[in-house]
Amino acid sequence: MAQPAHELVDAAALWSPTATAVRHGAERISYAGLAGAIAAFGGALSALGIGSGERVAVRLPASTPAVVALLGASSAGCAFVPLDPQLDAAASVAQLRDSGARMQVTDSAGVDTFGASLADCAALRAIVVHGAGARLSTNVTQLPWDAFLASAASSSAAARAEPTLGALVYGAAPGEDGARRALALSHRNLVAGAASTARCLGIRPGDRMLAALPLHSDYGINAMLAALASGATVVLDSAGAGLAPFETQALARLLERGEITALAAAPATWNALAAHDLERAADCLRYAACAGGGLDRDALAALRAALPRTRFHLLYDIGDACRSTSLMPAQLDERPGSIGRATPYSDWLVLRADGRECAPGESGELVRRGALVAQGYWNDARASGEHFRFLAPGAGLARREIGYWPGLSARKDLDGYLYLSEGRNDTITSGGYRISGREVEKIVVGTGLVAEAAAVGVAHPVLGQVIAVLATPRPGARLDSSILFGACRARLPQHMLPAMVDVRRAPLPRARDGQIDRALLAGELAPLFADVAP
Repeated sequence: MAQPAHELVDAAALWSPTATAVRHGAERISYAGLAGAIAAFGGALSALGIGSGERVAVRLPASTPAVVALLGASSAGCAFVPLDPQLDAAASVAQLRDSGARMQVTDSAGVDTFGASLADCAALRAIVVHGAGARLSTNVTQLPWDAFLASAASSSAAARAEPTLGALVYGAAPGEDGARRALALSHRNLVAGAASTARCLGIRPGDRMLAALPLHSDYGINAMLAALASGATVVLDSAGAGLAPFETQALARLLERGEITALAAAPATWNALAAHDLERAADCLRYAACAGGGLDRDALAALRAALPRTRFHLLYDIGDACRSTSLMPAQLDERPGSIGRATPYSDWLVLRADGRECAPGESGELVRRGALVAQGYWNDARASGEHFRFLAPGAGLARREIGYWPGLSARKDLDGYLYLSEGRNDTITSGGYRISGREVEKIVVGTGLVAEAAAVGVAHPVLGQVIAVLATPRPGARLDSSILFGACRARLPQHMLPAMVDVRRAPLPRARDGQIDRALLAGELAPLFADVAP
């Protein structure tokens, strides 16, 4: 049985009980204190009869209670479901309903947001509210945070039979209805992912990792667990609490204190930080990770000049596989076009049609294997069957195992560095979100207004990239850009809305293989946002 996620804290508490595990403003909690709070939360869940295999939704800003609730769910044998505190009530309720959460942890802001809309969540049995706030008009049991934790005394112990499911993380590509889709992560995924990042970055006891990635994202959860697995301190005083990517002044001030030794942030945040004075941070910041890869070359050069002793890691995503590969900046000139090598404890295979591995330099189908392959998409058997399936016995495997198939073509060089085939990688990274252009196209075509559509990423000095949608009208349809944008706004979440919509009367250009020439369209639109001030 795989080690459950909360035991990472238990292990650190044994050999370093007094070390600071989490820091939030003036608040400090030691590893022993955090382990005790997690156990109390798990015991309180068990006392309510919520246990093995059930889901616990956590809708809190980045804070110590959020960490306790996430890992406390693991302690009771439940799977945690982190929700974005910035989502509106309709989107949050949709995720609660989809996950089948038996309990939700929220705060007074969440109470105000939900109102009476939780009546649609038939599986929900209890709501725990952190902080003071009005009560919801619902028949669901409501408990204040302190009273809930106090109930753990009546429970002998949290459940010990840990199920396979560890977490449901929303924010992956949407399903056919446009709603966000959740990746189902096992405890093995969570723990191996933490070990992979800790080894890749070199996290060690005494490090202070600034949590600049939200705790409702795969990256944010991974960074937190990697730090806790290493006996480091998680500092929750930054963008994890909701700082927008372009509001980096506060983040720069935190770094200027000269006490943060580690920082993982999205490309847009790093691009913006490059314009700030980071002189004092240079003496302390040991390593930095760009979560999502595509950092602007000029910004990277400025950051490396300002932080000459900081080791930078560019962590690339492939499809819905976060932290797929790692590339050191020194390799950018030596291996132009590469996205690096697989992160520790995982592997990327390049396979021929018969399932055998390609020779170095030969293009083939890209497949991930190893401990970081997720269980699939929650409540979406069709997409899971398409992207998560058995590897053929001829792939050099000792036993059959499930691989992740993002639907991309790639090649490897002799040293194992990956290169995605041109035109096949449709991932758009905007404001820290990884968005599938093909999924946007599917939803746009699904409006019934267009004959064909192309969604491409266009460079943006603040957000990294933004989405541009180009489409042709369906015969007989009355369509212009404003009508199509309105249809997009009704179906797409905010982070997937196009920044530009263009309805064209002429057919979209085609490449030699007959597919829409997205590279050509992206090139045409490249100067579109060049004059936007960072």
